[in-house]
Amino acid sequence: MRNLFGFLLILVIGFTSCEGRKTQNQALSESIEEFKKKVSFEVDVYHPETYAESEVDTLLSNGYRVKIKTYADMENSVLFSKIKDTINYQTYYRNFKFEINVTKDNKLIYSESFDKTKVNKAFNYNSKLVSGSDLYNFDELAVLKSIQVNEDPSYTNVVLIDIMHAIPESDRYALYKLFINENGQSSIVQVEVN
Repeated sequence: MRNLFGFLLILVIGFTSCEGRKTQNQALSESIEEFKKKVSFEVDVYHPETYAESEVDTLLSNGYRVKIKTYADMENSVLFSKIKDTINYQTYYRNFKFEINVTKDNKLIYSESFDKTKVNKAFNYNSKLVSGSDLYNFDELAVLKSIQVNEDPSYTNVVLIDIMHAIPESDRYALYKLFINENGQSSIVQVEVN
């Protein structure tokens, strides 16, 4: 009888100890996965981080004087989100406004300022472009990459300004030339799109 009681005791202990508990590694893995689902951190990054302004004053050999002022639009930016591990990186690329003033013989012949809305109109960026077209999403995502006076001496009666817009975190860009003649009339020509 003692043997039977001992055998039953061993069976009861054996069945109760095998209740399907998790190992420490399994419990830790599940706990980490649950934490990742519940907790997310956001990191906001701005480019440029603070207000930025630049002014260039160029006197050309053909008698034109060109002033270009660019400055960060602190209220208008393009947002790119990327989740890495449990961190949601929110990267804001600020749009830039720019002003162009051209004088000839101390007489102002051209004065224009551009913001995102005016750039979209002048450069034909619009939301009606189909996916896959060269300028698709430039109306929403493109920001000013560079603007500079083209000092090519072969242009004697005109001012030439190179303007590039690009979509951040991609290799897509559009390059334009702004021509301003001696009467202050301007035209924009698309040079290259990638």
